[in-house]
Amino acid sequence: MASLAKNSDDWAELFLSAALEPANWESAIRTMAAATGSRHGQLIGFGPGAAAFNWISDIDDSIVAKTATIDQSSPDLNFRVAADGLADNPAIVHEAHYDVARQGLRSQDYLDLCADFDIFDGCQTRILAGQEGMIGLALLRDSKDGRSTQEQRDLFGHISGHVRNAVRLQRAIEHQGFALLSGTFEAMDRACWLLDGAGRVGGMTPRAQALLSSSRLRVRDGALASERAEESRAITRAIRMIIDPPGRAADPVALGDEAGGVGIMLEFYPLPAKSWSLPFAPRAIAIARVGAPTDRHVQLLMRTFNLTPAEADIAIRLAAGQTRPDIAAARSVSTETLKVQLRSIYEKTGCSRESQLVRLVGLISH
Repeated sequence: MASLAKNSDDWAELFLSAALEPANWESAIRTMAAATGSRHGQLIGFGPGAAAFNWISDIDDSIVAKTATIDQSSPDLNFRVAADGLADNPAIVHEAHYDVARQGLRSQDYLDLCADFDIFDGCQTRILAGQEGMIGLALLRDSKDGRSTQEQRDLFGHISGHVRNAVRLQRAIEHQGFALLSGTFEAMDRACWLLDGAGRVGGMTPRAQALLSSSRLRVRDGALASERAEESRAITRAIRMIIDPPGRAADPVALGDEAGGVGIMLEFYPLPAKSWSLPFAPRAIAIARVGAPTDRHVQLLMRTFNLTPAEADIAIRLAAGQTRPDIAAARSVSTETLKVQLRSIYEKTGCSRESQLVRLVGLISH
């Protein structure tokens, strides 16, 4: 390790190789920790609009799982975040700043975690900070390591420059993934959006771009949204389902049209997850299927499931996001009558809950 501590080129090669082959991050972080006499090295990302990640070398998985239960970005819970926000801090924040920050915590949760896993001491620095969130680098030291020395912090500061370059390179590579995927979508006659690990839009097809100007769909603060608040919340929930943790299924989101039918059906699909990817890589795809006229929806549902015209209309209104009281009022029926009709719809379609019916209506209608 001594040669690495003295040779800047070695550190540059170590971390740039991690950017080019992300599986090397674990080894690089471990080497940094060993060279500074620390039990663990850490690269962590969180913040508004960011996808959280927490890479720690030589750590039991239970620690990472337990940290996920604590809001690590909150300065009144996490003394490391609080120390980063103290006035007149140097680039490398360390134990002296932690001592001050611990005095203002409103909860013992993070302190208890540090005590359980013996990671009270260490030092840290910011690697990237901005609208995409914050990425930080840290050393986590146990009671055997003791507090960091000035020499160890100087070496850590030197290494952090190479880590910063590596993160920037990997971010550029991951952003390039959007350009490459978007290029393959150019010929697709379909509205598609590529989403990153925070759910932000990183690329879209021409049809998607056109749909943003001709419908209620918008890209707001970098994320896909609707002019209707309830539809925006449904979109956000669906995206979170497939991204965090990755690979889960999400029900489609129906956006109603002015006639009360399904104007747009948004479907969400996860892209293959790669280990040691930063939050900037493509993680999911959203596809919009533009609805046909309401009467066509009705005819399709009637033919497919032998629904009555009234039942087909109710199913479409549910898929469009209307509440049961609104549907009853629009159809001038009592809530009890609507319940009877819904039971018949569920029986004929084989659905057992509303989310299944919404998905089914969307698939049949498109």
